[in-house]
Amino acid sequence: MTRNLIGGSSPLSEAWEQSESLFLSRLPDFGNVAAVEKHDDGEKPLEPKAADWKPLTFRVLALALLLSSSLVTPAMAQTAIGGNRGGVPMSPPGKATAPQGNAGNQGAQAAQNIPAAPPMPASAVFQAVDQSEGIFPQMARAGAGGQVQESWNVSEPREGVYAVRMCDDCVYKVRVREFMTTTIMLPPDAVIVGSPDLGDPTGFQATVKFSNMIAVRPATYGVDTNLNVYTKSGKVYPFYLRAESFNSINVPDLMVRILGRETPEAIGGALPMNTAAPGAAPDPQAGTLGAAKPADKVAAAVADLTNPKPPAGDFVRNVPFDPSKLRGWNDYKLWGGGDAERELKPVMVYRDDFFTYLQYGRKFDQLELPSAYVVRDGIDELVNSRVQGNTFIVESTAKVISLKNGKSFMCVEYTGENP
Repeated sequence: MTRNLIGGSSPLSEAWEQSESLFLSRLPDFGNVAAVEKHDDGEKPLEPKAADWKPLTFRVLALALLLSSSLVTPAMAQTAIGGNRGGVPMSPPGKATAPQGNAGNQGAQAAQNIPAAPPMPASAVFQAVDQSEGIFPQMARAGAGGQVQESWNVSEPREGVYAVRMCDDCVYKVRVREFMTTTIMLPPDAVIVGSPDLGDPTGFQATVKFSNMIAVRPATYGVDTNLNVYTKSGKVYPFYLRAESFNSINVPDLMVRILGRETPEAIGGALPMNTAAPGAAPDPQAGTLGAAKPADKVAAAVADLTNPKPPAGDFVRNVPFDPSKLRGWNDYKLWGGGDAERELKPVMVYRDDFFTYLQYGRKFDQLELPSAYVVRDGIDELVNSRVQGNTFIVESTAKVISLKNGKSFMCVEYTGENP
């Protein structure tokens, strides 16, 4: 291909040839308006169309960018067509001319030693052409959304509530989450005095909302601290707080309940255990529940059940508690999954005409209270339950009652003949 030289520069390199071919492939009509070929027959070169002035401007700009990286100033050594060949002098060798001084020779030698600039990549040329036409790539920018915790999509209704029995020698572990508030509820007779002590007052906030309620909110995630709460009775409630992020796989504890009372309720009148025969000396061990014989299951059962009737104001009719109606000591079958054998299995199960009683004894100190369900039309239905002493009372006498706590469950099946 015969081309007019621009500014007296040397023939073009193979890299320029490749870049121009790639450029011409994107602009198929380039040949009509960009380069002017040299004609030997004396004909005038083709004139560009008047309607193509704007593409011509952009394409001339692209050629200028290519040429600026491929062509070298006349003072520099040139590169011949065909790739990286040896340097070609500015003019053919001839007769030696009169020296013009050492400074001129040193300048020419230094100019020949300057390395040629690397060619501009074709991608930069195409990008410049696109930008000249207002074409810019999209930017990936993070929006304000994308911070919804997906673990709530499959969580149980009671999963965000943590209920635990009051314990004198344990630390209550609480999981909190950024952008959420956790409420800690102490026993109803607890009265908070002073301000709660936070180990990290910068990463967490703890505010007393009521006499026995505290609101805890973390400022960030991936941190933990401790919280000590003091009450009027002199009791100290130690908490361990761990803050997790919005994308945590764990549902946070939005409500924490400490069950029990700081001051135990007074025990009512003692129930008679054994009636002595007329004229016989009274049995010194038969007067109170605390002195009941070990073999007396009724005495052990009602030791915590001083008033198992529904709370005052409940719409259910008030039925007096009758210890003589307790039965089913050996008529229950228990099975479960997960950690049920260790956590949810009671020491003793029995019932009366209205409720089912699960007695846990000392296991209740560290037990996280389960939820009780009965099967209605093939579906688990939540039933009311409450605690008195170390006894978990389920307000149902269904044949099968399920206790669930996280992934652990325990089935309590009544196998007796009497309903």
